[in-house]
Amino acid sequence: MLKNFFCGRPRICYNGAMTRSQGVALVLCAAVCAGIGLRMARRRSGHAAHSPHGPAQAKAQANLASANPGGMYLDKDKQVYVTYGTQDPALQSYIRALMDGSFDTRAKGRAIFLKVCAACHQPDGMGKEGVAPPLVGSEWVLASDGNRLVRIVLNGISGPVKVEGRVWNLTMPPWRENLRDDQIAVVLNYIRSNVGTNKAGPVTQEIIATARQEEHPKPETEAELLEISE
Repeated sequence: MLKNFFCGRPRICYNGAMTRSQGVALVLCAAVCAGIGLRMARRRSGHAAHSPHGPAQAKAQANLASANPGGMYLDKDKQVYVTYGTQDPALQSYIRALMDGSFDTRAKGRAIFLKVCAACHQPDGMGKEGVAPPLVGSEWVLASDGNRLVRIVLNGISGPVKVEGRVWNLTMPPWRENLRDDQIAVVLNYIRSNVGTNKAGPVTQEIIATARQEEHPKPETEAELLEISE
C-alpha cells in the first residue's frame, strides 16, 4: 500500500506460454483486482484484438464508464476501469475467516498484506517500477498517527504525489467497501512495524472509524491529504 499507496496497471498475458514468474504475477494481480471490481475492456475479436487502442476498446471503455459513473481509470491510457467502491463477497469472506482464526495479530496482518497489497507493492514491500512505489521508508506510511495513511486506504489516491523527493503519478483504488476497521488496523500496523525496516506506532481503530464517517466520493489527492494533521 505505498511509498505512497498506489497500485499501477495490471499486466495481463493472453495467448501463448507464460513463464513461472509471469504466472505468479498474474495470479497475484488477479487477487488484488478482485477486491475492487476490476473491469477489463479488452473484449475484441479478429484483427482488432491485436490493437491496444482500437476503436472497439475505446467504445467498450466509454460504455463502461458511462454505465458506472462512480468508477475511475487506473492508467492514463484508459485501459483499465475500476468501479469505485465495489464489494467483493469472496474477498470479504476470506478475510473474515482469517480474522476469526487462531492466528496472532501479526500473522493476520501479514496474510492480509500478501492477499491485498503485495501484488502491486511486492511481498517485501519494496515496490516495483511502473507498478507501485515501495512501502518501506515512506513518509506517508510512517507518519505519526497514520491519519493520512488511513484515508489513502479507505478512499484510494490519485497522483501526482511527491514521495521522498520523487513524484509518482499512479493510482490506488479504495478499500472502504471491502475492509472493516479492524482489518485495516491489522494490515496497516503490520506494514508500519514489520515490513522491511519500518518501525512506527500502531494505528487505532478509532482513527479509522472517524475517517470512515467522512464522505469522500473520489480518490484522495496530495493537496487534500496535506491539509490533514498528523
